[in-house]
Amino acid sequence: MNETFELKLLSLYWLENMNEEVDLCAHGKLYVKIGDEIICDEDTLEVTVSSTALYLMRTLEEDYRSGDYAGQLLPCCGFNFLAENKEDDFVNVLGCPSGIDWTIIHTNDNVKLITEKGTEAEINFKSYKEIVLGFADKIESFYNESKPKIVEEENEMNVIGYPAFWNEWNKLRSKWK
Repeated sequence: MNETFELKLLSLYWLENMNEEVDLCAHGKLYVKIGDEIICDEDTLEVTVSSTALYLMRTLEEDYRSGDYAGQLLPCCGFNFLAENKEDDFVNVLGCPSGIDWTIIHTNDNVKLITEKGTEAEINFKSYKEIVLGFADKIESFYNESKPKIVEEENEMNVIGYPAFWNEWNKLRSKWK
């Protein structure tokens, strides 16, 4: 059994071409290795890391197969937050079709990861949880240390969806304290 799953934040930033206050998604470069396959590195893709963190926190309690969410686990971008209401606890972050995906399956006390090329790794759930939550905590700290966000009122989808994003985030994160 190959137990390798690495998820490293290489860089973290707001988009250069917009004011920090209105960029609702954190962006960055990641290093992700599953088994012997590096699926993302500094030369691969800029990622909407805030969506990645949310999506990976969901996988702490459920399996994931490509297409289960509105974007990939490593989505290139996120334009709008889609939720039924501000109090919702499930949000889809809508973006372009570019990104990187893999499958996540819970097996007893382990988590099996399968890349799009078929490379497999299986790691202990506790280790997986520590990797995911450590990553999510870095993203949340980045938001907390940044300027407060301004959700543009003319984008009704984000007026509803952005608070719902943080409701879901906080609900998921509090389950694993």
